[in-house]
Amino acid sequence: MNVYRFVNDDDFKDLTFLDKDYVRRFSTFTGQKITLDWNEEIFGILEDKLNRGKLLDFDSRCYGSTLIVKKKFEKLFIDEFSEIIETFSIKIQGISEEYIYIYIYINVTNVVTAINFDGLDMQESLAMLRGENIRFNIEKIENETIFRDTRINNFYFCTQNFKDFIRKNSINGLRFMKVGTGEDV
Repeated sequence: MNVYRFVNDDDFKDLTFLDKDYVRRFSTFTGQKITLDWNEEIFGILEDKLNRGKLLDFDSRCYGSTLIVKKKFEKLFIDEFSEIIETFSIKIQGISEEYIYIYIYINVTNVVTAINFDGLDMQESLAMLRGENIRFNIEKIENETIFRDTRINNFYFCTQNFKDFIRKNSINGLRFMKVGTGEDV
């Protein structure tokens, strides 16, 4: 079983946090339910030379454990993943008023002991995480679609089922990078 991490499709414009405090706040989201007062305008379009000529009409963007999707897909996500996600409406500064789309932030609350660090010292663990050969406990993830790991919870991981869900619903803006495989322990 292959395991993936999703990354941004480089054809589309990137987002940025509007305030450094938002970066800190989002880094504290490790799979728990969010109980903060929510400010809808957290993100803006990144305006730099690397973004010139890229498409603005994206359906989704991601950064580690920050997944943003157009609100029109919210019901699909809730219908499919209601037990393991929560959604929050957001607006993206820099999108013209006539094209304003409301987006949602998806907080994945499904945290499992997925990565197998057995028998690895610190250096080997770090090397494994940097590569595309992360060892996942198959018995912990065989029924999972999208999840966080208990120790490495600043990324969302997913299986083929999530990739298929994104493709089936024609949600653009993401690419999937294989980061490892599930194995018996």
